[in-house]
Amino acid sequence: MTVAITKSVDRRDLPRPTTDLDRARADIDRFGYCLLQDAVPEPLLGRVRARTQAQADAEKQLDHAFEDGGADQQWGAFRDAQGRIRADAFKARNGGVNQRVWMLANKGAVYHEVLEREPVLDLVGHVLGDAFQLSAFNANIARPGSVPMNLHTDQWWAPIPHRPDRRPLPIGSTNRTTFDRDPNLAPDDVPPMIAPAACAQVIVMLNDFTETNGGTRIVPGSHLWGRHPDPELDGDIETIAAEGPAGTAVITDGRIWHGTGANSGNTDRWGLLVTFCGPQFRPQENYTVGLSDAMYEAASDRVRALLGFGVWWAYGRTGDPTVEQIARRPALGELG
Repeated sequence: MTVAITKSVDRRDLPRPTTDLDRARADIDRFGYCLLQDAVPEPLLGRVRARTQAQADAEKQLDHAFEDGGADQQWGAFRDAQGRIRADAFKARNGGVNQRVWMLANKGAVYHEVLEREPVLDLVGHVLGDAFQLSAFNANIARPGSVPMNLHTDQWWAPIPHRPDRRPLPIGSTNRTTFDRDPNLAPDDVPPMIAPAACAQVIVMLNDFTETNGGTRIVPGSHLWGRHPDPELDGDIETIAAEGPAGTAVITDGRIWHGTGANSGNTDRWGLLVTFCGPQFRPQENYTVGLSDAMYEAASDRVRALLGFGVWWAYGRTGDPTVEQIARRPALGELG
């Protein structure tokens, strides 16, 4: 038995900024996201904003900036029609508008303080359970003139349930544009079983998010629909803008349909994108390789665990499976 997807939303009951964690948990369960007010409060928020501004400006000046959000620079479209990596495509000179600053865990100890915000970790744990790790930690600066990002889920890589008499798309053949889909289901059918959340994202508003300045577009309730958005099937889907004052965080179930909004205003919209995943999954950013010695030394044990230095039920080890956290030194090698 299946139920049909409802492609309209009643905005009267949608999440609003709150500091009530019970309300936030209920919003995540029902709508797939919540708005946590004061997730990053002052004066920490001001320090994060200043560090992000300085880093973004320096990367722009030194031509390290990654710029997307133009008609031909959509995030995730890394390959051209011939399958080649588009190495220099994501620049303003080639049509990019927004700016992304990657791997913030490496770009200032102040970002580690963001990772230790207890109310945020509480709500991430509500989605993912007892253990999780950081998958990616970036900034997204949505500038005036940008175009809307394609709707997507953050766990496009996760396999979906399938009938035992049907061969699914192999997991290694899944990518950002190719997903498994049961041909016996109509486009608006919700399958009888759906996959659980495998990741969660925290979008921290460094300035006020509005519909005008490109506040993240969300399809409320879509985390329970059991499939990924399809541009052809879902072109008329209704979305809402996540709006709130600076310091608010949008905390999402990884199955929610969402994307950066178009900035039709005249000021930049600044946000942090902090993605977490279950401890058994490969993160987007490889912190055990890419984290600098200085940032490793600055990190607390808790932050190091989030960055992948923790051992989870013997996974992530470099030798002895009983250790709780690996160290940045060579593992035991050839002996005798």
